[in-house]
Amino acid sequence: MSISVETIQQRWQTTNGKDPLFAAIPNRRSNKAPFDTARPVEQSALDALMAHRSPQADIGTSVDAALVQRLRALTWDAWNIEFTTKRTWQESVDLMRIGKAEIELGQLALKNTQDEKVRSYAERMVKDHSAADKKLQAIAAKENLQLPTSLDTEHESLKTKLQGLKGEDFDRAYVQAMAKGHDKAVALFESASQQPQMPEDLKQFAASTLPTLEQHKDMAHSLHE
Repeated sequence: MSISVETIQQRWQTTNGKDPLFAAIPNRRSNKAPFDTARPVEQSALDALMAHRSPQADIGTSVDAALVQRLRALTWDAWNIEFTTKRTWQESVDLMRIGKAEIELGQLALKNTQDEKVRSYAERMVKDHSAADKKLQAIAAKENLQLPTSLDTEHESLKTKLQGLKGEDFDRAYVQAMAKGHDKAVALFESASQQPQMPEDLKQFAASTLPTLEQHKDMAHSLHE
């Protein structure tokens, strides 16, 4: 199953932040270490998992080696098919195009801030993300993928909020948003740069952009403190 970022955001807003599953999705991290598939799962762990059974979540477990192997193969095949489809690559491009939001928010900051440090940071955002966005546009054209033409729901809402603020209130909200946003961006690009099934040019884009995002993250947290 594949789900778009906009769908996640809309679901989260619809439930007023009460859906714990959708709350965790933006912060998810891929596993970086290989699983020890030869190690048996302890019965206590299976019992703990089964304790969460409910009418809404039917859970089953098995220690049958043959069944486990078949399920493992099925799961791997499903993941491989899902991750190598054009639709999944499109989702990766959508997620990676955070630059459009950073550019528009940076331009807004240049109009609203009176703080020289915030102004300098906003100038850096516009410059760096404009350069990165051009690279992503070239990759999208090569892979025949479409880049989003508008901000997603989350960033559109943030932009509207910031447009209503002035002075120190604007600076505080902008810097806080940049710190939080770059925390997520660094995690996303770090994961994308290490995915073996990702198209090579997208992996290289993620890897080459990551150091800049890490700098942005550190700068934002420094301003936020």
